[in-house]
Amino acid sequence: MYNGECSETEYRLPGIRTILLFTLSLAAISVALASCDDGAAPARGTPTPRAIPSSVAIRSEPEGISLADPAFEALPGATADYGRLGGTVYRIEMPDEWNGRVVLYMHGFEELRSEARVSAPDFRRYLIGNGYAWGASSFSSTSLIPGRAADETAALWDLFVQKHGRPAWTYVTGESMGGAATHIAAERYPDRFDGALALCGSAGNESGARGQADFFAAGAYVAGVTQGEFETADSIPKLISERILPALDDPITHERFESIMIDLTGGPRMFDREGFRAEEETNWRRTQMLVSGGLAPNIETEYRLGPLSAVSSEEFNRDVVRLPTQDELVQRFVERNETTGDLQMPMLTMHTTGDGQVPIEQARILRQRVEAAGKGDLLVQRVIADPGHCGFNTSEQEAGFEALVAWVEGGARPEGDDVLVDDLRTLGSKFALLPRSGSPEEDAVPGAAERVVIRGNLMLDGEAFDARWVGAVVRREGLVTPCQLDLPPIDDGRYEITVMADAESTGCGSPGGEILLWTYANDTKLYSQTAFAWPEGSTTGSFDTGFSTAEPQGAAPLVSEYSGEVYTRGGGLMPPGTLVEAYIGGVRCGVASTRRTGSFRGYILSVVGPDSVAGCERGAVVTLLIDGEPAAETVINGPRSKDARGGTTDLSLR
Repeated sequence: MYNGECSETEYRLPGIRTILLFTLSLAAISVALASCDDGAAPARGTPTPRAIPSSVAIRSEPEGISLADPAFEALPGATADYGRLGGTVYRIEMPDEWNGRVVLYMHGFEELRSEARVSAPDFRRYLIGNGYAWGASSFSSTSLIPGRAADETAALWDLFVQKHGRPAWTYVTGESMGGAATHIAAERYPDRFDGALALCGSAGNESGARGQADFFAAGAYVAGVTQGEFETADSIPKLISERILPALDDPITHERFESIMIDLTGGPRMFDREGFRAEEETNWRRTQMLVSGGLAPNIETEYRLGPLSAVSSEEFNRDVVRLPTQDELVQRFVERNETTGDLQMPMLTMHTTGDGQVPIEQARILRQRVEAAGKGDLLVQRVIADPGHCGFNTSEQEAGFEALVAWVEGGARPEGDDVLVDDLRTLGSKFALLPRSGSPEEDAVPGAAERVVIRGNLMLDGEAFDARWVGAVVRREGLVTPCQLDLPPIDDGRYEITVMADAESTGCGSPGGEILLWTYANDTKLYSQTAFAWPEGSTTGSFDTGFSTAEPQGAAPLVSEYSGEVYTRGGGLMPPGTLVEAYIGGVRCGVASTRRTGSFRGYILSVVGPDSVAGCERGAVVTLLIDGEPAAETVINGPRSKDARGGTTDLSLR
């Protein structure tokens, strides 16, 4: 059994970071890998006394990066502890009334950024409100290092014990790469951790790289790229940008590509195509990096296609491009970054059906490894119907955590889903606490019948264009409220978007209101040049308009934007539909409510200026009300700066 000790040299991956950065420079693009009521307290068991293990050895300096300032402001009723630990920085937040438990959180892949940062868990307020301490490390690298993340988080536990004493119970959790790190930590550190909550993680670097090899192979196949063409290509980035992507512009070819990849990642399931498209750009960047670096193996892959593919498995295996790898680099890339299935503690995992970045197939691979290791009784898996990568709302994460605690401390093994079912379309509804747009449960949402669907053609500086998102706001009586149900793409100028009504989201559509659209171009938010009157007596509308890079504000007034979760005094989430208002003096300058659908159950609020509503002065202090009661937080009516919590403004009752 692994004893928690290792040498610093085990963390070094000679040449890999250089290769990845070189590949990125060829591409000239960035890499993008990658809640509840107050509730009753979970069951409290009595932990078995255990000796404190030897400290984990970690790097003394970060690996070719700088470390961000870890300083942060503690929540009310807690104390902030932060600083440097070897080649990392860390944060620990201790509640004044600590329950003797700590949750250690691991963040996702940081895209080879030049600076490593610390992130807090999404359910931080729940933890502090219920007496849990939490801690997190920056890690000593921004590369794809789930194994090192697990080790450096174990080292943070060692520091926590030195400063605060051994916790009665310790839980480890993480998202994306941090989810993969949680899988590893649950095998590697039973002397420190008692239970694991893994969110949207792969089964390891090797399985993730194989998935990217499949992505490239499927794209090349439908584009007609042969083995000979691949082997004589000037470069992988050029082959992708000049040969494969232009072929995928054809809708029929693109649908074939989607269908093959859906088949290869588990088969049809809820939100499969939506999730695939949402992460397609990210996947091409990641694929370019790994294939160029010789880290994406498929030489020995025997492909088995499913019902969606128009080609047989035999034909695909015969003609698909096989990718060479640099075995020594692959070994270093995979070493200490893979799961074995040999769980040493209870682990609950969560995955979304439509995740296009870490497909649900990774959850199936994990289950197979755990069963092969004879540890199936220690793994519970839950599936949420959602198109997003890590698309869980905070309530769903909290519910998963509470189930894990009851399992670890009370012995009550929670319910889960069977991810090895033949038909994944049967999964996703059982543990979803808010319906998703497009799901059968959505029709029961209050006000859903009053939504409006508008479609048409959009121009950017006089030309049709593509964009990842289009959103909508409603302007009514001088106030502006974000009201898009979701964020669909713009395809060659064509779009279709669903806009919520006031009955579903306060401040949104009703007679007398106007809809304005927004999108992004070159990282600048643009609003439409014209507005569309909310249709009376109809749930559809046609709206053609344009955007201008020279006039980004278009027909919309200037606003200050705020968003976040809304909490009770005890740290629980306020229910869907909770009213949030912004006042300057006695003048209402913004209105919204918490979402009733989707992976985000918070609020999105726009505060207008005096050009829209007299008295809404710029630079003034904004008082926020939650269902008519004052919030503990205030904001300023002006541009919002990114704070240590990623730019969000969570609210709680005073």
